[in-house]
Amino acid sequence: ISSFYCCESKVDYQVNLNEGSEYRGALADFSYGKKEFNFVCNLNKVYAKANWNLASLSTEKDHKTFYVSFYHHARHTYAKMENYGVCEDESSLNFFGTSSIERGAKTSVTHQSAKIMVFDEKCKAKASPILCIDENDVEASHAAVVGQINEDHIFYLTSRGIPEDEAKKLITLGYLNPILNYFDDEKTLEEIKSSIERRF
Repeated sequence: ISSFYCCESKVDYQVNLNEGSEYRGALADFSYGKKEFNFVCNLNKVYAKANWNLASLSTEKDHKTFYVSFYHHARHTYAKMENYGVCEDESSLNFFGTSSIERGAKTSVTHQSAKIMVFDEKCKAKASPILCIDENDVEASHAAVVGQINEDHIFYLTSRGIPEDEAKKLITLGYLNPILNYFDDEKTLEEIKSSIERRF
């Protein structure tokens, strides 16, 4: 199990899984500035399993790019990635996901999804899922959504007396807070919650 809170300006991280091993990873990024995070998971032996979860908030002039890659080298392997982000102001946020099932990796399963909620016209967001499948008898899927905040949600909250800025904050927290479920250490949880609060 690996749980990352924020990250340096550039991070490269790699995991190699052997037979029957399982990996669970989560990244909570609510830091400022320019970030590049590159995560590679090699599922090298049969019955290796990996789950990945990411939540990121990009505001002001932040520029953040995340590369998450799963490589299925053996039969009966499983991988799932879920990337969630919020992009505001003049910032940019990019998710690049790669799921590769190599020849010989029969009955492997790989899924990925990426969702970015966009608040402002000047911000830039991109979700780019890639499937590289070189084998039959496998299960693979991807989904990518980049879209503006739901105005109906804003209207619902403001019609009940909540200021628009506060309504956007509540929606953002509801969108990103699930990442907290992947952290057990109380001190880290409080740091993440505080960092989210500071971004508003």
